[in-house]
Amino acid sequence: MAFHFRQFDVEDERSTQRVGTDAMLLGAWASPPGEGKILDIGTGCGVLALMMAQKTEAIIEAIDIDLSSVNEAHGNFRRSPWHARLFAIHAPLQVFSENAKPNYDFIICNPPYFSNSLKSPSARKNLTRHDQSLSLEELIRCVSKILTPNGSFVLILPAVSCDEFIGSCIKSRMYLKRKLTILPKPALPPIRTLMEFTKTPSQVGSGLRPVTQNDLTILNSSETFSTEYLALTTTFHCF
Repeated sequence: MAFHFRQFDVEDERSTQRVGTDAMLLGAWASPPGEGKILDIGTGCGVLALMMAQKTEAIIEAIDIDLSSVNEAHGNFRRSPWHARLFAIHAPLQVFSENAKPNYDFIICNPPYFSNSLKSPSARKNLTRHDQSLSLEELIRCVSKILTPNGSFVLILPAVSCDEFIGSCIKSRMYLKRKLTILPKPALPPIRTLMEFTKTPSQVGSGLRPVTQNDLTILNSSETFSTEYLALTTTFHCF
């Protein structure tokens, strides 16, 4: 089915990474530079790349290991207002980054974060949703190699993985700049964490730039979207 956003449409029937709340939150929260070069890792149907195109004038490359997803993303890009600066590429990140230079000003990723969990009967979905194809350690290593010195890297992870991931990033000299903790409803524990990293240290208590930390609740107790969720996503969604 087609998802209709304010400025573009997305088909996602053939993609292993489809339009969902995680992508909507990450794309709306991300703060890319107005121009330069952006990389979307694991693009799926291309929704994050399209959201970045709406926000910027940047050149955007979107990679995925699944060929059907790349083809669908290419079609979505071609039908968008920004087709001239959107490029879908079939490649795993490990290979793509092998000979790449640090020339990406902004990198965005909704990574395959399932580990040691029940897998789908679909081998395609397992390849793109489980960390068998791209571990978080590999993701950090590749991103730190191709990100510009002043660039930023944003992603979304399960809340329980947040602290371990931040520690792994520090080992690669990538430092937390912003964090948004996502709660499904009031009084429930967090389910996701959105994070932005740079190569410039910014840690609380260090005397350096403090980390910006906020919370967002998706639904009210009445099961309707919260005011803060609507405010974050209104640029893209028609409610």
